[in-house]
Amino acid sequence: MSIPYYIEHGNRTYLELPGLEISKRARALDSLRRSIRTDAEDTFRDGGALPGFPHMRLKEVVSRKDGPGWLHEISAEGLRNGSNKLESSSLAQPEEGWDEGPQTWLTVQPDAFLVGSPHPEIPTLWCVSLDNKEDLNGHVWRVSANYKGYIPDASGNIKPDKWKITVNGQTITTSGGLTLGHTTPEIFTDENGVYNGWTDSRKATFDTSAVNIIRTVLSATPPPTERVGLSLTPDRIPEIFSIFDIPTWFAAGFTYNYPAGWKLAGVQSDQVLDKAAYLYTLTYEYQSAAIPTL
Repeated sequence: MSIPYYIEHGNRTYLELPGLEISKRARALDSLRRSIRTDAEDTFRDGGALPGFPHMRLKEVVSRKDGPGWLHEISAEGLRNGSNKLESSSLAQPEEGWDEGPQTWLTVQPDAFLVGSPHPEIPTLWCVSLDNKEDLNGHVWRVSANYKGYIPDASGNIKPDKWKITVNGQTITTSGGLTLGHTTPEIFTDENGVYNGWTDSRKATFDTSAVNIIRTVLSATPPPTERVGLSLTPDRIPEIFSIFDIPTWFAAGFTYNYPAGWKLAGVQSDQVLDKAAYLYTLTYEYQSAAIPTL
């Protein structure tokens, strides 16, 4: 009677041995190592799927004879849960303008990354270009995309508007005598209290203010282009004085302006593809009620 070199128990066709090891990485492919015993040398092949882990792919299989079967030391890589994983990011949030920049993603759904598709995690960012799609292991892809749009804060607010205010002097010269209704002496009184004006009709040169405000807005709604040329007072206005806003001056020699006061003088707008994301500037100007006829 001969004694066998080994005694076999359990399933010989496929037996998962204890010692499963999974490494979950923050910005890289997850990895897996385990030992499985089967009755065939070629049960597993490099690049194949691993039972129980549909989003992992075999990277290396070391097989050795073990009694009547085979012992396989397996290593695999992939996305453990099949979810998109951010690999790298240069997404910027400047004080003014678009939130934008490139990102690289690991994904099992490369076709979901298209020009015009929303960001995987931020629905108000959109893919505006794709630099690369790379097949890493037959199942997981590396996708390099460029995004543009806006990132709301925790309360859902878009970044504050940016304001630029310019106040310059301008000189207006009349071509002939200017007839005034009557003068207000304090208008012609300097900082020392000295009166340097006049009360008769004469050809004159006036220095007054020219005010310009540029407001940069990042918004989900289009700019108010229908208001260009009409009265529109900005939310922020500087302290100004226009010598030609004095109604009692308005007599012969003046031209009336409409609209008087603040108006929307121009709009420049940029939109992300066909999405509800607009970056625009509103130019406000201050217009005196009347100016001398030149």
